[in-house]
Amino acid sequence: MRRWNTRERLLLALWLSLLVHAALLWLPLRPGAWSSWHEALRVRLRAEPEPAVAEPPPIAPPSAEAPKPASADEEPEDAGNDRLRLGADIYYPARELDQLAQEHGHIALPDVALSEPTAPVVVLVFIGEGGRVDAVRFEGEVDARLADAIAPVFHAADYQPARKGGRAVKSYKRIRIDPQWDAATPPLSH
Repeated sequence: MRRWNTRERLLLALWLSLLVHAALLWLPLRPGAWSSWHEALRVRLRAEPEPAVAEPPPIAPPSAEAPKPASADEEPEDAGNDRLRLGADIYYPARELDQLAQEHGHIALPDVALSEPTAPVVVLVFIGEGGRVDAVRFEGEVDARLADAIAPVFHAADYQPARKGGRAVKSYKRIRIDPQWDAATPPLSH
């Protein structure tokens, strides 16, 4: 048996390649094979009307002020449907939740000496999906001493997170506090 030279080996490889490719191309063209193969690839296309393109909102002229960075001290924004936005996070109201956030322990408010009667205080407590309090805000005007006494108590509170659709979500609680004002008792006279 004689050895094949490089040119003969290349020709043999070319012929084998041509035979394999021809067999692969012929397989789908066998009688009866094309229809089943063709049916499996049938796709029905349907034209959908294009949605109306809304005009983009007008571009606001550049302002001289730089945008304010998001911080923990910013006021909550209305995110629609009673949801509130604090920074980039959206907090759900009680009416949208399957289960409300529950305190793990009793929250005891401190005694604050008030010099005059004070209107009820409304506290917004923002609770993360882990149960920790993310922020405490007040609605309306609040006496500074009262706010300084109440805010740390709610910040330190721990909650079982609210649930919506079976998973923990960020939520907020609106808590109304009615301060009790004790007028100074006049001294007893004889």
